[in-house]
Amino acid sequence: MANEMPESTEFNGLTRKVIEYSEAFAALVEKAKNGPLTEADWQPIERLVNVDAYKRVGVFLGPQAEVIDWPTYRHYVSQYAAGSSWEGTLRHVTEQPGRVILELEERNSRDGLTDVSNTVTIYEFDQAEKLRQLDVYVMPLEKR
Repeated sequence: MANEMPESTEFNGLTRKVIEYSEAFAALVEKAKNGPLTEADWQPIERLVNVDAYKRVGVFLGPQAEVIDWPTYRHYVSQYAAGSSWEGTLRHVTEQPGRVILELEERNSRDGLTDVSNTVTIYEFDQAEKLRQLDVYVMPLEKR
């Protein structure tokens, strides 16, 4: 199955920023396959994020939920992306003032195994419309 995310240009407002974030994340995962990520590689995603206030809550590299800041997130993504592939299928998106709720089917592949999960991610934005918090909920479906 291929990545089935619509292009960010199909959206407006904060929803557009969330889809841009997904596009930038997918690009980081692809770039990491060719070597370490550079500061320039991070610019597309960091222009959307309040890196000083950023907090991500949820699972990432293991089964337990954790709270991480932007430097830790960058480290985790760099570690994860080097040997992984990511694909998503948009199921539903809801925008409210200052937040977007994104529902996806995600497929994360590593070492010949694909984890398929339904995810709900709540994107919270600050007054400047920069991402300040992600709350990530994952429901594993299967391993292929």
